[in-house]
Amino acid sequence: MSRFHVRRGAARCVGISSALLLALAGTTVGAAAAPATPAPEGSISTAELQLGDALTAHNFRLQMDGTPVEYISEVSGLDEANHKVTMVRGMTHSPAVDRWIDDAIAGREGRLKNITLELLDYQDNPIKRYHFGGAFVERIDYPSTPGADTLTVRFFTLAID
Repeated sequence: MSRFHVRRGAARCVGISSALLLALAGTTVGAAAAPATPAPEGSISTAELQLGDALTAHNFRLQMDGTPVEYISEVSGLDEANHKVTMVRGMTHSPAVDRWIDDAIAGREGRLKNITLELLDYQDNPIKRYHFGGAFVERIDYPSTPGADTLTVRFFTLAID
């Protein structure tokens, strides 16, 4: 793979993460955007970013049973009605998450976990937390590019703060 393709892929990942960060924070961008609605208390807006602030590729931190275990590069498809969310893992994989996936695939007792996804600002401070109770991996997709495993996670309960 050429250097150009790697850089283009990294830029695409940062762009997607940035768009997701803005979408989850409740802000709109662009000249043709509808009038902005007030962002929920505790969320970040583009006005709060200062010149020189950076948006990182890892905007989400995954906690299992209250312990931070891994950074997540992308979150999408939060479907409260069907109790599903999709996550794309970062390049570094935690053994705890690997065990969770193995337990889910094998149908073992340890497959149900209470997990929290934290939306992080540029200094790794949590902006918003999504708490998923009774979460388990329903599906995993391995892409041709190593390290960007896509997990479809089902859950029983969801609380946002």
